[in-house]
Order: sequence, then structure tokens, then C-alpha cells
Amino acid sequence: MKKLILILIAMVALSVAASAQKFGHITTDDIIQAMPETKAAQTALEAEGKKLEDQLQAMGVEYQNKVQAYQENVQLADAAPEKWSAALRADKEQEIMQLQERIQRFQENAQTSLAQKRNDLFKPIMDKLDAAIKKVAAAGGYVYVMDKANVLYINEAISVDLTNEIKKELGL
Repeated sequence: MKKLILILIAMVALSVAASAQKFGHITTDDIIQAMPETKAAQTALEAEGKKLEDQLQAMGVEYQNKVQAYQENVQLADAAPEKWSAALRADKEQEIMQLQERIQRFQENAQTSLAQKRNDLFKPIMDKLDAAIKKVAAAGGYVYVMDKANVLYINEAISVDLTNEIKKELGL
């Protein structure tokens, strides 16, 4: 009988403790978009993307010019084979293939570079947001703070929307 009473007391204590837990949720995208650092990071990222795009476009123009010159020379060689040797033709074909490979490598490197730049620009923003979330959560005694975008369902009767409090903490 004593064991049963102890078990009941433990269950009541656990249910009281569980009901005292506080849950919060935020809309991270709203907070990030409201941060002035985000606009500056996006502008810098777009500038870097434009620079890489311009370089890729210049390489594309060079490629098109080489292909066009090659095709014109092939037509001339058909009419007068002595003007364009097989060795020269093979050399030009090799040159075009190398340029095509260089363009492909550039595209891959540009994507990697842009992703790294994005990480470098947005890491301080995410760190600042993370610190604000932790500060608000600790001050309010919240056990969990979830991003609303990453949760399928939030019972707003037991979870508090902390988005505005986080914005206030960030001075927004």
C-alpha cells in the first residue's frame, strides 16, 4: 500500500512539474527580415553574385566567339583545305573544349564561393539572433523555444509567441 501511495505522489509531482514547463515559439524569418544587418548582407551577396555572373557571361561570350570563328574556318577549309590544316583544326577544337571545361569549373567554384559568402555574411546575424533567443528564453523560464516554420503543429494555448519579445531584445 505504501508503494502505491508513493507512486501516486510521484505521478502527481511529475504532472505538476510537467504542467509548469513553459514553451515558446518564434517566426525566425520575420525576425531576420526585420534586422538591418540582413539587408546589408543580402546586398553584399547580390553584389558578389552579380560579379560572378558577369565573369561567367564574359566567358560565355569568349566561348561563343571561338565557336563562331571555328565554324567560319571550317567552312573556309571546306572550300580551300590548304588554308586550314588538320593539326590547326584539332588545336582549335581542343582550345574550345578546354574553354568549355574552364567555364564548367568556374560555375562550380562560383556556386561554392557564393554559398561560403552567404554563410560568412549570415553567421553573425544568426549568432546575434541565437543569443537574443537564449536571453529571452532564460529570462522567461522557457524550456523550449521552437521555430514556427520547422514545426508541424504548435498548440498556441500552451506555447507563447516570443517573436515580438525577441525583436524587442534585438532593438527592432
